[in-house]
Amino acid sequence: MTWRLHPRIWLMGAAGLIVLMAIAAMLWPKPVAVEVGTVVRGPIAESVADQGQARVREAYQVAAPVAGRLERTALKVGDHVSAGQRIAQIRPGAAPLLDPAARAQREGALAAARADLARAEAEKARTALFAARNLELAKSGFVSRQQIDDASAAAKEAANASDAARSNLAQAQAALLPPLSPTAGLVFMTAPVSGYVTKVLEPSARTVTPGTPLLEISDGTGLEAVIEFLTQDAARIREGMSAEVYDWGGPQTLPAFVRRVEPSGYTKVSALGVEEQRTYVWLHFNGPAEARAGLAPGYRVWGRVILRAEPHALKVPLGALVRRAGAWMVYRIETGRARARPVQVGALTDTEAEVSSGLAEGDKVVVFPPDTVAEGVLVKPR
Repeated sequence: MTWRLHPRIWLMGAAGLIVLMAIAAMLWPKPVAVEVGTVVRGPIAESVADQGQARVREAYQVAAPVAGRLERTALKVGDHVSAGQRIAQIRPGAAPLLDPAARAQREGALAAARADLARAEAEKARTALFAARNLELAKSGFVSRQQIDDASAAAKEAANASDAARSNLAQAQAALLPPLSPTAGLVFMTAPVSGYVTKVLEPSARTVTPGTPLLEISDGTGLEAVIEFLTQDAARIREGMSAEVYDWGGPQTLPAFVRRVEPSGYTKVSALGVEEQRTYVWLHFNGPAEARAGLAPGYRVWGRVILRAEPHALKVPLGALVRRAGAWMVYRIETGRARARPVQVGALTDTEAEVSSGLAEGDKVVVFPPDTVAEGVLVKPR
């Protein structure tokens, strides 16, 4: 006996099978499109970088040697000066002009000082003569030792009074001195070295005191970069390490080396209001001066110090690293699926990371894995 199914039943079964296949296709996991990177070998350097500025290694500051009125200087920042060239001049303070009343008072004080000096000189002569006479009489035994000592003391006191009266007279005479001529007593300051003016600290004419800074001069050949590193980074830097200066406005990176790490730190408040401990690290340029043409003292620069260089390191794109539970891991692609693999990380740069374990050369890894990527998830290159 042969059974025949109605064509409608065949159509319904086929439709049901199609629906089941559509549901299965909808529920079947789809590969996540990801960016893929390759593990390669190549050079990498562990470094620290921070911001700073260009400065002159040897700057010479010219200060006022005497008190007086500083004449206005014609020098500007950037002007070239030669060693021994006159760069500033100071005029001694002139005597003030006197009104008739003040002049009469000072003339009276001068007359009184002259009279005091005359009396003191007369007393000095009298006491000196009396002391000499007592010494002659002492030879014959007519005066005592006490009388001789008293006469000598009186003579010394009269001599001191005469000296004081002479000083008072000199002061009274100086109070009536006329103003100096325009060129009398000028003090000239000269450039200590040949170079360029980097600072004009006193551009205008004014009264100055001894030690007032006036100008700063540099020969321009000792230009360096001073970088303000965090102390935790500076603790790893040693003198002589290779370095480079970049992002200074020129077309190329400038080679340098660490000349000095300041032995003490300081507190600096960041733009976010956070107190940071920093220290200065001096980078000395060791390339041709023509390469840094245009760089001048005070210009902002970025400095990078190479702590360690590895010529044949195993590297992955920096975006492949994922931080989990305080450790680093990556998603390695195995047979189309993402597999989490812990790795040991060495040097880090802006684009790459050194790995010492967990990966092999040629492995494919997920770069910047999205939240949809997890252990065992199907992935495909974007």
